[in-house]
Amino acid sequence: MNDRRSEGGTLPAADCGLLLLRVGVAGLMLVLHGWARFFRASDYLVFGTAWPFVDLVAGLGFPFPGAFAVMSALSESVGAVLVAMGWLTRWAALALVIDMSVALFNEGSKGDPIELPALYLVGALTLMITGPGRFAFDGWQRTERRATMSKVHSPKAASI
Repeated sequence: MNDRRSEGGTLPAADCGLLLLRVGVAGLMLVLHGWARFFRASDYLVFGTAWPFVDLVAGLGFPFPGAFAVMSALSESVGAVLVAMGWLTRWAALALVIDMSVALFNEGSKGDPIELPALYLVGALTLMITGPGRFAFDGWQRTERRATMSKVHSPKAASI
C-alpha cells in the first residue's frame, strides 16, 4: 500500500475512492432516476402534463406537492450532476440525503424493499460528510484559493 501523503493530507487512494463513489452514486442516480424524472418535471412545469409522482408526494402529506416533486427531480438530476463533477458537492449531497430519506421512509412504510434508497442515502451521506476529495472541482477551487491567499499573505506581498 502506498502510504505517501498527498498535498491535501489524505492518501491518494482515498481521493480515488471518493472519485469512484461520487461518479458511481451520482451516475447511477442520474441514469436510473434523475434523467427521466427531470424531463417529466419539465413537462409538468412547462406544458402542464399530468405527473403521477405529484400524487405520490401529496399522499406523503407534503404541502405544495408539485413544488416538492420538482425539488426531488432536481436533486436526482442536477444534484447528481453536481456530485459527479465534485462541484458544490456537500450541498448537492445534502439534497440527495433529504430526497433519499423521504424515499426510504416511503418505501419502508409501504413494505417495499428499501435497499436501493438506503444505498443511495449511505453514499450521499458519506460524500456530504467527507467532501468530494482532491479530484473534484471543489478541490481544485480550494487549491486555487489557497495559492491565491498564500501570494496575498506572503512576505514579498506585504513589502510592496
